[in-house]
Amino acid sequence: MTTRPERVGRRHVLHVLGVGLTTGVAGCSSLRGSTDDSSDSNEPPASDATASEANASAVVVELSTTAQPSRLPPIWEGHDITAFQAQLSVEASGQPDQVTLANDRVKLTRESEAWTDDTVTVEPGQLTPGEQTFTATATRGEQQAQATASVSKSIPSAYKLDIVPERNEELRTQISQHSIQENYLEDRGGFTTSDLVFETYHSHEQLSFDKFGIDLVAYEWRHDNDYTSLAEVRTTDVKNFVDSIGRDTGNSDIEAIKNGDEVPSAIYPNGSMAERRGGNFDYEQFSNAETVGEALDWVHPYLFNWHAKITDSGPISTEDALYAPSLEQAIEENTNTGLEVHAWDVETLGHGTGLIYGKNADGSEELRFMETVASPVTSRGGGIQLHPLIEESGYLDPENLGYQEHWHPLRFGWEKDEDTSPLGFENKKRSAVSAFGGMSNSLHAEENPVPGASDTVAPTTEYVVDLTGELRNFNQNNTEFETLYNQSKALVKLVRKQDENHIIYGTTENPQYAVVEDDSLIEEVWEDTSGEYDDFDQQLKQNSATT
Repeated sequence: MTTRPERVGRRHVLHVLGVGLTTGVAGCSSLRGSTDDSSDSNEPPASDATASEANASAVVVELSTTAQPSRLPPIWEGHDITAFQAQLSVEASGQPDQVTLANDRVKLTRESEAWTDDTVTVEPGQLTPGEQTFTATATRGEQQAQATASVSKSIPSAYKLDIVPERNEELRTQISQHSIQENYLEDRGGFTTSDLVFETYHSHEQLSFDKFGIDLVAYEWRHDNDYTSLAEVRTTDVKNFVDSIGRDTGNSDIEAIKNGDEVPSAIYPNGSMAERRGGNFDYEQFSNAETVGEALDWVHPYLFNWHAKITDSGPISTEDALYAPSLEQAIEENTNTGLEVHAWDVETLGHGTGLIYGKNADGSEELRFMETVASPVTSRGGGIQLHPLIEESGYLDPENLGYQEHWHPLRFGWEKDEDTSPLGFENKKRSAVSAFGGMSNSLHAEENPVPGASDTVAPTTEYVVDLTGELRNFNQNNTEFETLYNQSKALVKLVRKQDENHIIYGTTENPQYAVVEDDSLIEEVWEDTSGEYDDFDQQLKQNSATT
C-alpha cells in the first residue's frame, strides 16, 4: 500500500509590481494608486468603492507545497511513482493571462498535463537533488506577481544505474569532420537504442538521477580513430604500410619485400622455413581471403617485414599499439569479401601483444591473438604463432614456454592459471580490465583515466572472471562480439566520468552498473578475492537501510 508523502502547509507570497504601478492598501498590487494628500491635484480622492475595484483587479498568486516527495530507492522494483512526486498548490486571482511554475529544471504552464485545477504535480525527473525553490508567476499585461515555495528531493548515496541510449552530438560532429570513411555512422546503424547494456535494468522513465546515457554507435569512433590518429603521427609505420598494399609504390625496397627478394623477418604462406625460402606477398590471395585468419596469413608477415626493412626499428613488442590498427585497416581496406576486423593491443607483463576479432565472409566470428615479433617465445618447439586462434595460443598452454614467461590477462580467474608472475590478485584483475577496456579505446591522452588504472570504477570479481572466460572461450561459445564490445564502451565512458564512483557487477550476460559515494568501496571491490561484493544489489539495499 502506497503512503502519500507528508503534506506541509507553508505558504509564501511575493508580489512584484508591474511597470508604472504603485503599492495599494494591504500590500496588494493595484492598477491605480491612491492620491497623495499633499498633491495640488483638483481630482477628488478615490472613493472606497473605487479603491476596492482596483484592488480586486490586481494580479495575486499564492504558492504552497502540499506534498514533499519520499526518498528515492537505490533500486527501482515496481515502486509507485506517485510517492516520489512533489505537489504544489498554485492559487492565482486577478484574471491573469498566464500562470507558470518553474525551478531550475522545468517550467510548467496551466496547459500542462501536470496542472489539475490549482494542484501541480512535479515528477522526480523534473526535480534537482536536494532542496530547491519553485517560483509561481502570474502575469496580466505589464503586471506580474510571484510567490515561492521549497521542495526537497532526497536520493540515496548509492544506487543502481539505468543505462540509456543518448546521442553524443559532440562526438558525432568529430566523426563527420575527421572520419576517412563516408557514411561512417549510417553504415553502423545510425543510432542504437537496443542492446544488452540497455535491457538488463530499467527504472521508471520519470526518474533522471539514475540515468546514464551513451551513444554506442558514435563511441565506436574511440577505437576506429586509432588508425586516423596514428596515420598522422607515424606515417611511415602505419599509413604508408597500408597504402603500399595492392599497388606498385615505385620504391625498390618496398617492392623487394613484397616479391621475396629480401631475406624476410617473417615467412609468407608460400615460403618455407625448412627450405630457407621466404616466399612473397600474394596480393590476389590476400585480397580474396574468405576468413580473417587467411588474410592475416599474408598481411601479418608483410607487416613484420615492412618494419624490419622500412622503419628504423622493428618489429618490436612495444609497438603493439601501432600494429593492431595497421592490420585492421589493411584488411578492411584491401580485401574484397566483406571481412570485418577489430584489433587492439594488450599488455602481457613485459611483452606487448594484442587480440584480433574477425567476422568472416560467411558471417562466422573468430578471435585470435596478435603477436608483435616475428619469432615469439610461444613458437619455440612448435610452429610459428603470429596470430593463432585464442584457444591455440601458447600463452594459454601450460606446457608452452610463452605461458611460463609471460602472464596473460585472459588467465585471470582461470582454473588452469598458475602463479607464474610477481603480480598479486588486484594487479592481475586490473590487467584483465585494462585488456577489456582497450577493446574500445586503445589510444588515449596521458592525462586521461583508463580502465584498470582508474580509481573511480571497479568491476566485481565475478564480472571480470566471467569476462575473461568469455574472451578465452570466444570461439567455442555463442557470445557475439558486439555484446562484449558495447560493454567495453560503457566501461570506458564510466571511467571518463571522474566526478562519480561506479561499480560494474553481474555477468556479461547480465551487466549491472551502480553509483557509490564511498571512495573506500572502490578499493575494496578491486581487492575482493572472495566475491563478497559480487551480489552488489544486496550491498545497495543494505547501504540504503543504514543511511
